Amino acid sequence: MALASATAPTLALVAPLVALLGGLAATPARSAPGDAAVHPWLGGRIGVQVQGLTPELREHFSAPQDRGILVARVEEGRPAHRAGVRVGDVLVEAGGEPLRHSSDLLRIVTTAPAGEPLELRLLRKGKARTLSVEPESTPHAALPPGAWEGWERWFEPGLRHGSRALRERLDELEDRLEDLERRLEAGDARPEPT
Repeated sequence: MALASATAPTLALVAPLVALLGGLAATPARSAPGDAAVHPWLGGRIGVQVQGLTPELREHFSAPQDRGILVARVEEGRPAHRAGVRVGDVLVEAGGEPLRHSSDLLRIVTTAPAGEPLELRLLRKGKARTLSVEPESTPHAALPPGAWEGWERWFEPGLRHGSRALRERLDELEDRLEDLERRLEAGDARPEPT
């Protein structure tokens, strides 16, 4: 019973999240004449996987306390590999912006113009280096221009249902809270049976 009631709000929040992602996908596409459209949230790629630094890793790699993410994987033949990025490098800046979380790199790379150099500052074996990487665009054969037109017909029912379910759950919780407040005022502080 507790599990079902605990997951109801979670499930109710999924539909609005999906609708939000649909809204992001509906933003205008970036494109160059003759190129496939590239949606901002699916933009450039450099071919690395990164992870955050624990205090122990930060100390081991001599990374600064206020920034740095660890390169865990470099895909062969991709822009980062061609630029000389290696597993074990600690990326500290991309495009002049500090990297504190892996999401910082994702945001910077996906919004960088494809084919234009992006400067990466990194530490390798405790020594600072600067490399230039050119993010590659990711053509979307599965997402041709205009593919997200009319997205609301797919996501709006879920958003309406999720909002309604969330409102019902909040109303139920408010009723239970009011009941508990009444019982506390009356001196009956025993927990409500479940």
